[in-house]
Amino acid sequence: MKICFISKYPPIEGGISSRTYWLVKALGERGHEVHLVTNAWEVEDKYRENIEFKDLNGKYQPKNVFVHNTVSSQDNRPVSLNPGYIPYANPYTAKLAGLAIDVIKKYKLELIDSWYILPYGIAGFLAKQLTGKPQILRHAGSDIYRLMKNPFLKTLFVSIFKKTDKIVTGYQEKEVFLSQGVPGSKLVFNRIHNVCSEAFNPGVKKYQLTEYFGKKVAGIPVITFIGKIARDKGVFELAEAASKLKGKFFLLFVANGAELSGLKDRIAQLKIKDKALFMDFVPPWDIPGIIKSSSAVLMLERDFPIARHYSILPREVLAVGKCLVISKELYKKGYYGKMQNGKHAVIVDPKDTANLAACLQKIIDRPSEAGKIGKAGNEFLMQLSDKLEENFDAYVDQTVLMYERILRSGKKRP
Repeated sequence: MKICFISKYPPIEGGISSRTYWLVKALGERGHEVHLVTNAWEVEDKYRENIEFKDLNGKYQPKNVFVHNTVSSQDNRPVSLNPGYIPYANPYTAKLAGLAIDVIKKYKLELIDSWYILPYGIAGFLAKQLTGKPQILRHAGSDIYRLMKNPFLKTLFVSIFKKTDKIVTGYQEKEVFLSQGVPGSKLVFNRIHNVCSEAFNPGVKKYQLTEYFGKKVAGIPVITFIGKIARDKGVFELAEAASKLKGKFFLLFVANGAELSGLKDRIAQLKIKDKALFMDFVPPWDIPGIIKSSSAVLMLERDFPIARHYSILPREVLAVGKCLVISKELYKKGYYGKMQNGKHAVIVDPKDTANLAACLQKIIDRPSEAGKIGKAGNEFLMQLSDKLEENFDAYVDQTVLMYERILRSGKKRP
């Protein structure tokens, strides 16, 4: 098949960008031709992954995957576009739609798959209307539980929902769509989670932190946070807890965001600046190695504004077989609640910094126990894979089957 995929993509940081990358990579490896249309090189610096020049061909564009950006790039930096109208706005949606139409026509693509409604799904819908190609629409939690609260966006979103060909969603969102008059026949339920087992597994090669930070990190426990710096990610509580720790350790932040400077200031106030290491965001293919190089990886999300937000990172940590420290809030979501505290993962309340510090101290002092937790967490994930709750190959199979059914359905129409 020949697919036009419109979505976030590296160097945009985030879960959907990463999931798009692993999905289109897998589709390309199966022999499908994927043309990825994105505005990724226009992302703000604080949410930009640092992609090395040597990775731009083989890894950035895997086998049979061709990336088309709304701007050209030199030395990994975007060339800005000023459309010259007042009031100024960057017309992402129009540019993505126009680029997608050109790509669909030039390469004779058969269908459109779009992820995130704004702007990618809307751009995909415009491309659908002007090329006649069927469209699949995928959404994030923010699309449904935040953006749809805007009355103008809701009107547009619902109109598109009713006219797109298929909507990939979760069972929890079923009533949201049905209540807006969207036919149930349009809904495709994503039953299988999607951590790429080829990339995320216990045998993955470590990321060489000593090459990045020097020999000072060799042999020292590394406690890692990966993601956007924000209050609701529990990073300020992490800094508070770290100030209570004894012995040798490093906090590694593979992170950026609006509150990065505030976090650094707080770390300095707590007098643990010498314990903190900072890296820019890295592309998806570097994440497995960073997890492997960590003594533990923390996901401390609390009071998150979108209740249905369900991060993929904890599953990636389990897949690599490293000790996962997860907040009670995230623990209650999806199948994470099936894990046993102290056996498959360490479950904490980030607001209880004394308890968080005690849990981290055990990881630092007893690395063998942290290793056992990581191993048991991986075994837990493998059991879910056997039940097809977490099985990447089955997830890709499901995607291909959906594509084939849509194309067959289109051929039957008069």
